[in-house]
Amino acid sequence: MRSQSAEQVHSIFQCPLCNSIPIDRQEEFLADINYSVTRYDKGDILVHQGARCDKLLIVIKGKVRTEMADETGDFMTIETIKAPNPLATGFLFSADNASPVTAIAKVDSVAVLIPKENVHFLMLKYPEFMNAFLSYLSNKLTFLTEKLRLVSFRTIKAKLAYFLLKESKGEDRFQLQLSRGEMARFFGVSRPALVNVMMQMAKEGLIEVEKRNITITDRGALRQIMS
Repeated sequence: MRSQSAEQVHSIFQCPLCNSIPIDRQEEFLADINYSVTRYDKGDILVHQGARCDKLLIVIKGKVRTEMADETGDFMTIETIKAPNPLATGFLFSADNASPVTAIAKVDSVAVLIPKENVHFLMLKYPEFMNAFLSYLSNKLTFLTEKLRLVSFRTIKAKLAYFLLKESKGEDRFQLQLSRGEMARFFGVSRPALVNVMMQMAKEGLIEVEKRNITITDRGALRQIMS
């Protein structure tokens, strides 16, 4: 990773944590941040699993993947974070602020790093920032709850049934936001295994698959798989 100038730092105001800062206070907000800007090459690690989280990272360019290793050494992708978005917000103020995940740059990326103490100062001075931070944490908790629910299913078929029902948002036809590879990493399974199960479900008449376009033809059967 290499240090970089702060020419892109204004893009933090497109981030969910900072987009509510009034335009007429943005320069004041920037002046109050003790930030550094770092560029990461594709494959660089932004955060190691087990490392202390003492800085807020806001990815302002690129894309970052977070993954977790279990006791056997297997890796599970937790999420993909696209700029502009924060990283590791949930652990910054925890009593044990060791990161449970490793964050890896999927492409060349740039991040703004803000010390924990400075984040606390910004919360006190800018209520908009504090409210946005708390809202983001709440939304992240919802995401992690869904991730735990997915992991609780024992079979790939049950995981996929749950995922498709959730992604459909009640519609029969919808488009997947993740590629097959990204879905496989999200499930913690191999891509061929996931594709085989998806094709099996299509042959059984439960779904229709055309690239990322999915049609649910038997919603009741998908729910039955999960039970």
